[in-house]
Amino acid sequence: QRIEGSIMGTTYNVIVFSEYDNLEQSIYDSFNSVNLSMSTYLNDSLINRVNYSDINEWVNVSHDFIEVLRYAVDTCIKSKGLYDVSIGKLVDSWGFGPLEKNQKPPPKDIQYLKTQVGCDSIEINDEASAVKRKRDVALDFSSIAKGFAIDKVYKHLFSELNIENLFIELGGEIRTTKHKIDRTPWKIGVVNPSEPDKIIHSFISSNHDSFAMATSGDYRNIRIFNEEEYSHTINPIVGSPNNLSRKSVSVISDNAMIADALATALNVMELEAAMDYANKYEIKALFIYEQDSKPNLLFSKELQKVKM
Repeated sequence: QRIEGSIMGTTYNVIVFSEYDNLEQSIYDSFNSVNLSMSTYLNDSLINRVNYSDINEWVNVSHDFIEVLRYAVDTCIKSKGLYDVSIGKLVDSWGFGPLEKNQKPPPKDIQYLKTQVGCDSIEINDEASAVKRKRDVALDFSSIAKGFAIDKVYKHLFSELNIENLFIELGGEIRTTKHKIDRTPWKIGVVNPSEPDKIIHSFISSNHDSFAMATSGDYRNIRIFNEEEYSHTINPIVGSPNNLSRKSVSVISDNAMIADALATALNVMELEAAMDYANKYEIKALFIYEQDSKPNLLFSKELQKVKM
């Protein structure tokens, strides 16, 4: 069965080899449960209840919410603040949130918001399943929620329904079983950032114990202010988007949420620092960057160990 639909501002595509009928609704419901919890585009979402709360006011959240936020904070600490989901107000200021902007934010606004974001700007109470804003920040899970949603659908189909051969794609992020039903592998392509209609590299699912992949590229979503192009990839330290450089990072993991977050974290970093980070934490990462008008591919040490 091939099941397609729209959710979280993008589309999904699920392929399952199964005798179950009517999987469409349960797949949509799994995706939508994450959307209702973690979308900043829905006024009554759980994340917006946190974002609209008073500073130091505890807000009850779900275990899923805690799981995503906990991993995000841990990644924030490891990346020394370069990956930070408390940048929601910076995202909005630059026009990459629910409200598009036609002009650059004033420097004084950016300076203020930079002082508010940080790995310690949100406090988590695991026992009470509650969180609170400690400073004037807003959470933005756009760099991690799609991956988590994919994992939720994967768990529903693979672990709960015992469907052993499947492929899940949501907004370009992917998770698959090791094989199709005929024991052949899934083949997943990565596009050339300079020519997004062309595949520049492919991965084979059978080369990995479990396959999940997420790609973060600075070419997919841009804003133009005064004829200058700005990437949607915002550096929380400086409070502004990275320069548009036509590069991408693809991360392979056994978990789509982890791949999603790490791809974003590495994409925020300068190339050399990103490679050092990937090697230090044994991340399977493919970097594609443009040099002398030609695409170049760099593989992290962990990815080099994998049969290509």
